[in-house]
Amino acid sequence: MSTPAKSARPGLRGTHVLMILAGFFAVIVAVDGFMIYQAVTTFGGLETDAYRKGLTYNERIEQETEQTAKGWHDEISVAGTPARLRVGLTDIAKDGVAGRRLIARVGRPATDRFDRTVELVETRAGIYEAELGELSGGSWIVDLSAFNGADSAVPSYQARRRIWIGP
Repeated sequence: MSTPAKSARPGLRGTHVLMILAGFFAVIVAVDGFMIYQAVTTFGGLETDAYRKGLTYNERIEQETEQTAKGWHDEISVAGTPARLRVGLTDIAKDGVAGRRLIARVGRPATDRFDRTVELVETRAGIYEAELGELSGGSWIVDLSAFNGADSAVPSYQARRRIWIGP
């Protein structure tokens, strides 16, 4: 008598379940490994602008206190075609603050594509001007820094103003 041949039973067997489980975890490990690699190689996570600013937080507070004690005020405007930046800088007695080196960074609020840095020239006591060239209408940000002299690296006055240039 001959024994009948064993036929493969259809359906899910133990080896199938093991292979599915191993494949699932292999995909998870591969994706996690790729994401970890991308995170580590694209950003070290140690230093950012906010981190560096945080390190000098107390110095910034001290500088702002000194600046407030001076009582300086600024009036920033842009006019003309081509655009001309005009800054009026006065002290607590409303006298013009003369003899300073002013640098302004002018740019859009949402992008740095149109940013430009200009050095302003004193035209009268406390009045500083610079040519900006052609500017399109809309909102612009002016970051102003005033230095005591040509070799000074630390600004004695800083201001950030939003200006509107009409179309």
